[in-house]
Amino acid sequence: MGRRSTSSRRGAVTAVVAGLAAIAFATTPVHAESAQPSSPEVGDAGSGDAVALLRVPTPTKADVDRLVATGADIAPVAGQGYLEVYAHGSDDRRLLEAAGFDYDVVIADMAAHTRAVLAEDAAEARTLAASPLPSGRNTYRTYADYGTDMAALAAERPDLVKPITLPNRSLLGKEVRGLEIAHDVEADDGRPVFLLVGTHHAREWPTAEVVMEFAIDLVRGDGEDARMTELLERARIIVVPIVNVDGFDISRSYLHEYKRKNCRLADGSDDVTPGECADADNGSLGVDLNRNYGGNWGGLGASVNPESGTYRGAAPFSEPEVRNIRELVSTHQVTSLQSVHNYGGLVLRPPQQSETPLTADEELYSRIGDALADATGYRSIPSYQLYDTSGSTGEWSYFTTGGFGFEFELEGENFHVGYQEAVIDQYLGVGTQEHADGGVREALLRQFEVAANRDYHAVLEVSAPRGAKLTVEKTFTQHTAPVRELDGSVGEPIPFTSELTSSLTAPGGEVEWSVNPSVRPARDGSTITESWTVRCERARGKAWQEKEVTAARGDRVTVDLSRCAGGARP
Repeated sequence: MGRRSTSSRRGAVTAVVAGLAAIAFATTPVHAESAQPSSPEVGDAGSGDAVALLRVPTPTKADVDRLVATGADIAPVAGQGYLEVYAHGSDDRRLLEAAGFDYDVVIADMAAHTRAVLAEDAAEARTLAASPLPSGRNTYRTYADYGTDMAALAAERPDLVKPITLPNRSLLGKEVRGLEIAHDVEADDGRPVFLLVGTHHAREWPTAEVVMEFAIDLVRGDGEDARMTELLERARIIVVPIVNVDGFDISRSYLHEYKRKNCRLADGSDDVTPGECADADNGSLGVDLNRNYGGNWGGLGASVNPESGTYRGAAPFSEPEVRNIRELVSTHQVTSLQSVHNYGGLVLRPPQQSETPLTADEELYSRIGDALADATGYRSIPSYQLYDTSGSTGEWSYFTTGGFGFEFELEGENFHVGYQEAVIDQYLGVGTQEHADGGVREALLRQFEVAANRDYHAVLEVSAPRGAKLTVEKTFTQHTAPVRELDGSVGEPIPFTSELTSSLTAPGGEVEWSVNPSVRPARDGSTITESWTVRCERARGKAWQEKEVTAARGDRVTVDLSRCAGGARP
């Protein structure tokens, strides 16, 4: 079946969402929570146009690979001999059938299912006391709620919380915002950074919830919880609850609840309206942001088809949302990164392709992953053991900086289950997560400790005059995977330049600067020995000194830049 005619309803859809482009975090988004149709029975055939959850038998690794190669919208959970697939209408079902796959219908109409679940949440919330979450919430936030909550935290503790706006607006013109949290947050110092992000995929609402709850937890726990207080003294955390702001707002507003990707309707063109992005007939279009990062871009587990759920985009870092995260990682010493997804119940680490050897840090990496899995009750595995992917956040970050990048898959039955199960239980490790030891909250605290642990990155002990600008930087070339083309051929890897740079103002005497190792992990399981350029510059550039410094993981290196105090600039 070809793309349906939309002339009869496009005007109505466009009218509903015409105001979305102007929505800011402080305003109320357009949504339709009053519409609550009942959910069809599990296993019903359902409407041919509805998004349905299917269970596809994949008894062998070859079957898994073949299913991934179709570009189907595969859920991030591996059952015993099956995978789950989201079919966006009859075309997707016919695609599976043409590829020789059978399937069972698990939920015939996911949109109706979501409305039923959230209606139950809303009804219960009217009678429940505040939940045990840091915020006390019992229901999912809207897009505007996140802006309100972040603004409230910054106003509550301006000494601890700094609002940040990332450099690239979304395709619909929205700002992407986050928070930096640390003691004396405005201080210019050399503490390491833990980066925590959610909602690369629009429909993954619980991921933004746990990111926001952890931020609130840290702010409320400062001065009350000794562990949190110490971490905020030793390190910084940056949180970005919603990476894919356009897609999330459309999904959370019920305009297209199971939207996965961003609003890129045509490669090379930023010309898109909110109505066009929300239109169901464009629902299959967009870029999968977690397939658009440069590391291994173009390889196995990402599609070349713009209508596929795993479409990789026209080029590495083609999407503004992805460039935002690249900018954060490239300009801060992010010693650990967590990108939260749902709903597979997993702690994923590189490598993400079965053709790639285990990483040079596998022993330590797996030990950290196992500690995070012990807290959550999830499984800790190299990502390729779920299925092959390429161009994702954690893998790119690790192979670029050496900082330990992970991806959580929160546990659940599908993307939109009740708030208690999807958020409260996951975050606290209670109820359906009684097999956890502290839940996601405890896991994130452990990962924050990993980010702060100087044995896991490198430390430069820099001597420089008070007030001097210190910069650590390096520039190097990386390559994508051999690029798979639409005709099935495999081309050459694409080179791209990575520039890492961060700076601070010298306090005078010696400052300890936590940095990622300059000895960088390679995709073949080896390491690449590179050096940081550490530079000292006085006001107006009148006195200047620099040194090349090579540092492996766990190294402490003395860097004497005291001559920056005087003398002619070379």
